[in-house]
Amino acid sequence: VSSVERREAVQEPPLLYDLTALQKEANGKLDFSADKTLTLAQSLYEKKVLSYPRTGSRYISEDVFEEIPSRITLLQQYPRFAAIASALRDTPLNRRPVDDAKVTDHHALLVTENLPEGLSQDERAIYEMVAARLLEAFSPHCVKEMTEVALSAGGEIFTLKGAVVKSAGWRAVRGEPKEEVEEATLPELQTDETLPLLASETVEKQTKPKPLHTEATLLSAMETAGKDIEDDALRQALKDCGIGTPATRAAIIETLFKRGYMERCKKSLVPTEKGLALYSVVKTMRIADVAMTGEWEKNLARIERGELPADTFRREIEAYTREITSELLSCDKLFSRRDSGCKCPKCGTGSMQFYGKVVRCDNAECGLPVFRLKANRTLSDDEIKELLTDGHTKLLKGFKSKQGKSFDAIVAFDGDYNTTFVFPERKTSRKFSGRKK
Repeated sequence: VSSVERREAVQEPPLLYDLTALQKEANGKLDFSADKTLTLAQSLYEKKVLSYPRTGSRYISEDVFEEIPSRITLLQQYPRFAAIASALRDTPLNRRPVDDAKVTDHHALLVTENLPEGLSQDERAIYEMVAARLLEAFSPHCVKEMTEVALSAGGEIFTLKGAVVKSAGWRAVRGEPKEEVEEATLPELQTDETLPLLASETVEKQTKPKPLHTEATLLSAMETAGKDIEDDALRQALKDCGIGTPATRAAIIETLFKRGYMERCKKSLVPTEKGLALYSVVKTMRIADVAMTGEWEKNLARIERGELPADTFRREIEAYTREITSELLSCDKLFSRRDSGCKCPKCGTGSMQFYGKVVRCDNAECGLPVFRLKANRTLSDDEIKELLTDGHTKLLKGFKSKQGKSFDAIVAFDGDYNTTFVFPERKTSRKFSGRKK
């Protein structure tokens, strides 16, 4: 035994939940999807037993902190937490989650002043997670005695580490098993003590690839979307940005399922052939640029603070939309196209291309779109060509208004090359009657 070092280590209690942290833990411990957790939290909010769930903050303000003792007193009436809440009531509360500067539009998730009644099993599980986290967050530190032993054998140094919990503090709330609190008891060892070498072996191992995402790890990746970007400037720009917001991430994940881009395999998320095919096509395109998403969130925050005019942001979005639409439509793997044989009436240089429901200029700087469907009637190829060549069609029949009434009209371009209806004047005959004198 070369050396034995003992020291005391303090573990801070965890912060309160924001929506994403709750979704991640509910997925890991209860196997709930992010969407299911949000739905349950929203239901508890509507039943007035949980604070507003769509929050991105894990902190509370000073004025909310004043209400925490009454919430702890309330949980004394909840059988599962009665003992812990009673013990915490007479203990100075930990102030780690209290920071006015880190509270966003809404503070962290808390139970309200109302005791829950008539909850479903799943609702109760989410309520108890939030209640337990409240008690943990304001509990004392967990104190451990850490032991590190250095052993010398054959001229090599080997290290042993052990930990013994001296004061459970916040970890007593859920009564976690010893393996979860990382407790490993070592025998009493003294410096210069000699231990018998019983056996040794050499083991060959291989590194493993990163595991498949679960919803919990995907939510984490969406929160910190920029951390794996190699470009230093981009990574720094995305430091405080992610994909979506706490309120929208569950919907983004559910959309990927609904569109068949990925599927669940037990707890893992697996891309489908359709998803992999789409990824292979768009991965180098502007639409897949994660930096763009982060920049949008930053600019929206700047607009909110009055640092950026909303019109400037809108114009940038319009330019971006034109760019990605042209880029996507020019990809033959996504959209098959055929030449209309007509020059673009707007720019005069591009050629108008047929893409299913839309005809579009192939000049990226122009990209004039003409949609086939007008008032429940689809324009034929010949009618489209007539519009592109002459600026208008002949009188067409079979249009239907929103009220379901049929009408006839000419389809024409206006001064900005938007399509509009032109109604020819109706011929009317007037009859005059008079009296002979």
